Amino acid sequence: MLKTFIQIVLILTLSFILIFTFYKYFYIESVVENTNENKIIETEVDKIIQENDKDSVIYNLSYKKFDMQNNAYFIEASKGTINENTNEVLMIDVKATINYKDNEELFIFSNNAIFNNKTFQTNFYNGVKLIFRDQKLESDNLDFLFDKNIAIFRDNVRYENLDTNMFSDEILINLLTKEVTISSKKKVKIEKN
Repeated sequence: MLKTFIQIVLILTLSFILIFTFYKYFYIESVVENTNENKIIETEVDKIIQENDKDSVIYNLSYKKFDMQNNAYFIEASKGTINENTNEVLMIDVKATINYKDNEELFIFSNNAIFNNKTFQTNFYNGVKLIFRDQKLESDNLDFLFDKNIAIFRDNVRYENLDTNMFSDEILINLLTKEVTISSKKKVKIEKN
């Protein structure tokens, strides 16, 4: 019985020494090696990104600016790629709002836009839609010139009101006075419902 007890104590002591030695010399060293390897890999990835890619991707970005008449222009996108060399932001899933000081709102939607974050000049394209009161304008492209307060709808412009549909090549809107200029290389087509 005593012999069995001594054997169990020796096996437990040997096990304890082996476990202690493993954790002291092998386990801790492997963690240090992995940490150093991760730092080296992260540093190399950062260098590659800095050297090859000057663009930055941002999700859920927005910009806001006021004009001289205190109207607010607000633009937001679900994703944007900023090119720091040109101050341009390539936006995806875009919504813009103009809040006039008389509490009227104008909404612009598009799938894509190229936005200059210095001048706020914006080129909306792919599925452009403008909604103002009960009026709706759709086109392939919209050039929004914030500094001139002008919106130029180009290519396959469609205007809808309660009982009127109009088709044209280009419509220019003065965003302050809300004056509209319609031009077309072909005939302007107007349908009354």
